[in-house]
Amino acid sequence: MELIRQLHDTFKPLAKIILFCDGMILYDHELKTYCFDIKNLDSLDKYSPYLCIGQNNVKGEHYYVINVEATEQVHGIFMDPIKIEFIDIRLTLSFIPLDQFQLLSRAAVLNKWRLANGHCSSCGLKTSFNTLEGAPDCDCSAAPAYPIISPCIITLIHDGNRVLLGRSKFFPPNMFSTLAGFIEAGENAEQALAREVMEEVNITVSNIEYYGSQSWPFPSQLMLGYFCKYESGEIILNDEELEEARWFEIDKLPIIPPDTSISGQLIRSYISGRSKLL
Repeated sequence: MELIRQLHDTFKPLAKIILFCDGMILYDHELKTYCFDIKNLDSLDKYSPYLCIGQNNVKGEHYYVINVEATEQVHGIFMDPIKIEFIDIRLTLSFIPLDQFQLLSRAAVLNKWRLANGHCSSCGLKTSFNTLEGAPDCDCSAAPAYPIISPCIITLIHDGNRVLLGRSKFFPPNMFSTLAGFIEAGENAEQALAREVMEEVNITVSNIEYYGSQSWPFPSQLMLGYFCKYESGEIILNDEELEEARWFEIDKLPIIPPDTSISGQLIRSYISGRSKLL
């Protein structure tokens, strides 16, 4: 898929629509999709021009993201409101395929970006869309309002057959995950990792090894995933980000995040690697 940021006055042929409302996304539980054909929806004319975020050059499809008002009726006459409804985007993580997550993540980030930049942050005047830059712009001296992506580290701390996982108070019961945090100005990713681990759980780590990255739309991060080896220290929760952190044997894990998250991928990848050594 080619990633683009364009405003179109009308939908291109074979348009696929991704709809948000109050931070939730329209999802079809029966067809397992968040992409809808325009012919199946009620009129969206009032939301023109439409933000196009990508195109599939093989299928000829263009993908649009639209934020509708809560009072708007967008369900087509043949849509079953039980099977097709607006749901919390986080709920989709447990059941959408990994190959669908990139587009969903991009749609969520760019939907919030467009909503937040209707007016210039410097002078307050209404912005216009700069087609060359693909971003809202203003006649004042402010730069175009490009999408802001915050870099973060996320890491699995390991020590042989055990891993250190933390639990946020916002997690479902008995769910634990890898540790994560924002990269500070002037830091590289490895420095941020060591600092975040020390700040959160009082642990020193070594052997930092890059795994991969993932766009994360809560609200707009780029997660840089790493493995790191436990070096020293006892777990002490030094801030209020976690309500609990524990060591787990890899064959006695709690509930962990799904494969759609890089956290789940890190944990499963490490277990797979250890299994080959046993």
